[in-house]
Amino acid sequence: MKNRKSLLATYIKIILVIAVIAVAIYGIIKMVNDGYNKEEFATIKTNMLLIQGKTEIIAQKVDIKEKGAKYIGTEIKEKENDTKIQNLINNNVIDINSKNSNYYCLDNNNLKELELDINVDDYYIVDYKKNDVIYVNGIQDQNGNMVYKLSDME
Repeated sequence: MKNRKSLLATYIKIILVIAVIAVAIYGIIKMVNDGYNKEEFATIKTNMLLIQGKTEIIAQKVDIKEKGAKYIGTEIKEKENDTKIQNLINNNVIDINSKNSNYYCLDNNNLKELELDINVDDYYIVDYKKNDVIYVNGIQDQNGNMVYKLSDME
């Protein structure tokens, strides 16, 4: 009888130790994942700030009609049927028919032309009139909200 109670106590202790280890592993994984998400958010925001700085200069040169000045990128109307663009339109992130915006898509070649060392899987969108940058894939902020525009990032 004592052997059974001793064996049962041992099993309970083993189960408790396993449960504590499982909770600890979950906590560690969550902390690492949160840290990675914060770093990814910061990197994307930094890239967008760099793009904003370069494109603001270009917009000013075009506005004053400096010789040879032109917008860099592909006009968004040329990519209007792209699924990512449609997603942004459907989520009211962009309005391609707005007279107050001038959207251009920037891919890796355009970013090199801007002399930026940034690589992106898809592309960014820049609004030359509002001086805003849009990340077409979006990213979750610290509150869990999906954000696309630099102006919406805290």
